[in-house]
Amino acid sequence: MLDSDVGNGNQNLNVEFYTHEKEPYKDRPFVRIIVTGDTTNIIDQPVREDHKARFPREWMYFQMKSDTGQVIGTSLPDWNKDQPEEFNDYQMVELQILKFQTVEQVATASDGQLQRIGMGGTGLRERARAYLLRKNQTESSTELAKTRNELDELKAQMAELLSEKRKAGRPKKEA
Repeated sequence: MLDSDVGNGNQNLNVEFYTHEKEPYKDRPFVRIIVTGDTTNIIDQPVREDHKARFPREWMYFQMKSDTGQVIGTSLPDWNKDQPEEFNDYQMVELQILKFQTVEQVATASDGQLQRIGMGGTGLRERARAYLLRKNQTESSTELAKTRNELDELKAQMAELLSEKRKAGRPKKEA
């Protein structure tokens, strides 16, 4: 750990992540780091991994604001479309306001996060877990059926190849 980290050297920095608007860096994320009170020392450059690690809060805010972060999982609208009686539009909007984006986030939410949802948060988490369990079982049974069909086709091809009798050895010479 550096001595500057002990005194929280980052507290005197104004950090802003933004999307560059001019060529040749158009639509690339940039970071602007300004030392408070010193306008002669400004760092303005493309974002690197160490910037994301050093300023995680500012990076997360940029991603949430610009929506450039890739979301992995089952989206809340998909859950609503699949089971509208279990997860209605009002619940979906409320979760989106709280920045939940996937069913997996709801299913793994902590009790503290569920308190922000209010009454019924724990039940919603359990319904999300049940939905994911059913969905995974359905997908795995579909994959299993597909694999079995492919296996049956391969068995039929093998049987066809083996049923054709091939003559052993070289063909006879014609006189």
